[in-house]
Amino acid sequence: MSLGKIIALTALKKNYAVTWFPSYGAEVRGGTAHCFVIIASSQIASPLIDIPDVGILFNHPSVEKFAKTFGPSSLVILNKDMCVRPSSAFAVSPVLSPLNSIALEQGSIKTANIVALGILCARLPRLLDAACAETVLRAYFPPEKHETNLRSFRRGMEEAHTDARR
Repeated sequence: MSLGKIIALTALKKNYAVTWFPSYGAEVRGGTAHCFVIIASSQIASPLIDIPDVGILFNHPSVEKFAKTFGPSSLVILNKDMCVRPSSAFAVSPVLSPLNSIALEQGSIKTANIVALGILCARLPRLLDAACAETVLRAYFPPEKHETNLRSFRRGMEEAHTDARR
């Protein structure tokens, strides 16, 4: 949910129209949750999405639930530390990244979502500006969490460039 809010706030900084639509599972804590973020240059008619342009999947239950919703031109970032990828699960080849491992290297597994944000900003720089994202991260988190989150974000940007060279 935090990642969705941060993406939405980053897009708002660039004057896009934005919706953030959270969905929590039946479990209160520790269960599955997801959110939809729509970013557009004009008014948004509905917060619902049929075929997402972008997806970030952190675990295998998310793969099982959402893999078939992506189209062949979608950008899918997959946390390869937590996802078992069936060969026919996606219509597109996902970006496989060890989000948990990278976050742990930066000092906190809780920043796996911020690593994903870095990858997303590097992959879609016209939509999500890295400088705006860093500004949002500083405003979103308390000062004692800035260093770890910014380091994780920048490492995610590096990961996107490393992945592109593979």
